[in-house]
Amino acid sequence: MKIQITYAITTVALLLVNQPSLADDAGKALFDKSCTGCHGTEVFTRDDRSVETLEALKERVKQCSLAAESKWNDDEADWVVQYLNKNYYKF
Repeated sequence: MKIQITYAITTVALLLVNQPSLADDAGKALFDKSCTGCHGTEVFTRDDRSVETLEALKERVKQCSLAAESKWNDDEADWVVQYLNKNYYKF
């Protein structure tokens, strides 16, 4: 059973990696579910935003996911980073 679950998760991850729009949709859904309770998208577009590199964005998403107790795995955090970078940061 564990092998089947691992296979299914791996298959979905590969599909998302190979289909950026699916990863973007997943990232947006995770953001909408876990992040909007604390802030909206205005933090990404303000002039004095503190995130100035892709690495800083990855670290901020990691910190925020812990604070929100979202329990995202690495792939899910990456999807959120991809979504935010594509739509707001553009590093």
